[in-house]
Amino acid sequence: MQPDSFTEDFKSKFFLLIILLFVWFFSGTSNNLYGEHRIRPGFSLEIYKTLKGTFLLAITIVLVSYFSHSFLPVNFVFIYSVLLVLCFGTEKYIINRFVLFLRQQGYNLRHVIILGHGSSAQQFKNLVVENPHLGYDIIGYFDDQNTEEQLGPYLGKISDLEQYLPVNKVNEVIVAVPGITVSEIEQVTNVVDKAGMRIRIIPDFHFQFYNRYEFKQFGNIPTVSLRKEPLEETHNKFIKRTFDIVFSLLVLIFICSWLFPLIAIIIKSGSKGPVLFKQKRLGRDRKEFWCLKFRSMYVNHDSDRKMATKGDSRITPIGAFLRKTSLDEFPQFWNVLKGDMSIVGPRPHMTVQNAQYMEIINNYLVRQLIKPGITGWAQVNGYRGEIETDFDIKNRVSYDIWYLENWNFFLDIKIVYLTVWNIFKGEDKAY
Repeated sequence: MQPDSFTEDFKSKFFLLIILLFVWFFSGTSNNLYGEHRIRPGFSLEIYKTLKGTFLLAITIVLVSYFSHSFLPVNFVFIYSVLLVLCFGTEKYIINRFVLFLRQQGYNLRHVIILGHGSSAQQFKNLVVENPHLGYDIIGYFDDQNTEEQLGPYLGKISDLEQYLPVNKVNEVIVAVPGITVSEIEQVTNVVDKAGMRIRIIPDFHFQFYNRYEFKQFGNIPTVSLRKEPLEETHNKFIKRTFDIVFSLLVLIFICSWLFPLIAIIIKSGSKGPVLFKQKRLGRDRKEFWCLKFRSMYVNHDSDRKMATKGDSRITPIGAFLRKTSLDEFPQFWNVLKGDMSIVGPRPHMTVQNAQYMEIINNYLVRQLIKPGITGWAQVNGYRGEIETDFDIKNRVSYDIWYLENWNFFLDIKIVYLTVWNIFKGEDKAY
């Protein structure tokens, strides 16, 4: 499409606008660009998140343009992306500096007091002091003992809180009392509510889980999840599934369409047996599916019980090449398109391996909370192929669970890039 026709075509512009709005919404939501401003990280990280969102938007423009046959000039995509970063970044910078200036002058501050002492209270205090852009001012702290810790002025015992709040300018009460009971929390909450102020409670157990836990509402019941799972969020599922569909379609259309017949002929001419090898593997939520691969071994009775090892006599000459280049995995792009697998995720294991590893690793099945992948975080970190020791599988599972807890779209892009790089570089365990 020529630039002139693009400017005149209202339907194309309107369709593109709707797509871009949806993509920006999902990108902004997943990057937490519109969360509560007082608990956001610093300005530099906000700009980084803006760049990520803009990059995703630029990719979307190109893909929408390609599949709708309304080809946009490259300079439009580039200029649009640059202007978006500049405008959005300038807006955030001006607002950030203006708000910081106001807070340094004593305006727009949220005055808080701390209940309790110890590591939780000290950590909160350090966070406020080291991040003035958050706009918190610690007035002092209440505790049943004057511990003389550097939390601010000692204001009295916790029982004195009820008399203090109504006659002082306080916006929030931070409860960081070690070992506080439910009944004590209710008493403090009643006192703070009566004064018409906000209350935040730092749970006494939060260090035990290394900040992995999340509070979520289940109906009207508050619950604590001890593991962050970004892929349980609807917008993240949408982003990952869209990437899976688009990427697998591109590979199947532009690579597999001509590569599959060629590999099939070579496999059939080299040894007897089917072109494809299929095996039941565990998918998300422990549901079984048929995992597809190009057959790289002679037909044998151990294929469902014994994984490939270095110098394995079962591997055919063409199979050795397919495994070395990872071409044997390409039929799994069909598994991805069907929804059984993802481009990136924990590698699925044989049934006999699952039973074995469950006995070794207590949290082994946690990796089945998400879809298995053609490649994964463990694989690009050196844990692919043969599992020789318990140490290997324990590290592989650790990487898989880390991926589950820290997923983001750009992590998937990084893993795909590293996978391709490793194929060309060559890997010791690619056999």
